[in-house]
Amino acid sequence: MDFALKTRQRKLVEMVRELVNSEIKPHLLSSPAGSGFNRELVRQLAIHNLVCPTVPEEYGGRGLDRLTTALLMEEIAAGHPGVAAVIAATLHAVEPILLAGSDAQKEKYLPGLTGKDAGLAAFALTEASGGSDLSMMRTCAVRKGAGFYLNGSKDYVINAPVASWISVIAATSREQRKASMRVFLLEQNSSGLSMVRQRETSGLNYAPIGEIKFENIFIEEENVIKGQEAGSGYLLLTQTFDRGRAMVGAISVGIARAALEAALEFAENRVQFGTSIKNHQAVAFSLADMATRVEMARLMTYKACWLIDKGGDYTAASAMAKVVGSETAQQVTCAAADILGARGYEKGSLIEQLVRDARVLSTIEGTNNMQRAVIASQL
Repeated sequence: MDFALKTRQRKLVEMVRELVNSEIKPHLLSSPAGSGFNRELVRQLAIHNLVCPTVPEEYGGRGLDRLTTALLMEEIAAGHPGVAAVIAATLHAVEPILLAGSDAQKEKYLPGLTGKDAGLAAFALTEASGGSDLSMMRTCAVRKGAGFYLNGSKDYVINAPVASWISVIAATSREQRKASMRVFLLEQNSSGLSMVRQRETSGLNYAPIGEIKFENIFIEEENVIKGQEAGSGYLLLTQTFDRGRAMVGAISVGIARAALEAALEFAENRVQFGTSIKNHQAVAFSLADMATRVEMARLMTYKACWLIDKGGDYTAASAMAKVVGSETAQQVTCAAADILGARGYEKGSLIEQLVRDARVLSTIEGTNNMQRAVIASQL
């Protein structure tokens, strides 16, 4: 095992950290719920071709592996978790194309997510009737002629209001919903696609989240990722989630690290009973526990990404990284709030924002209880 970053990785991390601290982090506390999206922040990443860094070089991307991408996601999340969520949603939407898309689909959809004018993408799965239970999915695509007619709705779709295109998961059979699942690539301006409402959430306020509706949208066969055999669409979905969970781990580490750094700085400067509160054992031990948890979550995320890059069995590792990472982010942000006292509870403060951002991490990409079910199935 080698824990040393390569020179290229180290320089890229340093560049992104400087970019985030100077151009993105200052906007963290100025993104009120429901009106927080500002494309200028995404543009700062686009200038360096970092909106979707996993896109292969032949399609205009950086072609970064998952470990390097996780390093960058941690840096972005440490400065602005909402921006990290927007980027992660785009990465998630792209994954089915990278895993099973045709050359024509790659040529059509990937270049638009690269370069200085890069757009965003969205991944639409969750419905009001079925979140974790995919057998309850109502959105259906019925074959007719040289394509499918898509009807239904999706909710809590990150990037839905601003994405150039959307990866939509739908069943082609109401009787065999899971086995008949396919990924449909749908452009934002498609006739029959409408935005029902934009959701307001307590955390990740920068990320635009919406409920969308599909009414008799015709999707040509060339825009369907269907797999090679019955049930392979569901397999593609599980592989997509397995990879996405590792990115949630990276975002979690970034949020937890930001909270730890803020708590440490406060503890060093806050004087009580004649000395810095960092010298009080209760605070010192809390900081030690926080640092230990952050490092644990980081290493588990690294392992999951390493397995993905090496073509290993990463299902359990990604689920573990997501569970440990999300729970670490929640634990560390709350511990930081305790150290800051009233300042950590004040509306509009950094820690208060990070606590709210961390809370959603145990839900997205599958609830933590679902992750435990996945892990148990692999034992």
